[in-house]
Amino acid sequence: MTRDALTPVATIVLSTLAEGPSHPYEILATLRRRADDRLVRLSPGAVYHAVDKLGALGLVETVGTDRGGNRPERTTYAITAPGRQALVQRVRELVADLAPEYPRFPVGLSMLDELDPATVADLLRTRRDATEARRADLDARYRTARERGVPRRFMLDAEHEIHMARAETAWLDALLTELGNGSPSWTEELPARRPPGTAAGTAPARRTEPLPDPGPHDSQETS
Repeated sequence: MTRDALTPVATIVLSTLAEGPSHPYEILATLRRRADDRLVRLSPGAVYHAVDKLGALGLVETVGTDRGGNRPERTTYAITAPGRQALVQRVRELVADLAPEYPRFPVGLSMLDELDPATVADLLRTRRDATEARRADLDARYRTARERGVPRRFMLDAEHEIHMARAETAWLDALLTELGNGSPSWTEELPARRPPGTAAGTAPARRTEPLPDPGPHDSQETS
């Protein structure tokens, strides 16, 4: 089975079914209740598509149907033995592999020279405040869950997100202070050396030397 066969959404759905048989609507409700929609994009269509895909791969199977009141008939699914094996292997890959995730923020950072310093400071301050608000909210949820007895091993993803948000806020605070002191310069010129093939008069490249190639990467994850 290829890695692309188990997308992040399919993996988290399979993990939920590893806890016990369920139907897609209940899976979606469980994931939303746990705030797992901060990890992957969740929608009824995404969950139903993931279940169909898992079924086609033989990783889940139908174990029954039920109907409550006037609601449509619901199909209940359970994880199979191959499904458990695939889940364990996929979790190992997700934890150990350093695959590029291509977040949008670094793309914007790489082109900040298109904006004036005052605008940059305003935008970074807005992001800083939003990041800190998200961290505070997640930290409160984390503490509540721990106080209710949720074992820490189930909360490590939240811990990671809290620490990453705290680190980004600290970096933004430092950068905003530097911007207030005129650093980095918005008028400093690039070195005169031009990359090979660049004609005289051509707008200078942002970097005169490429960043080192870190080596081969796995393909980007898709949800």
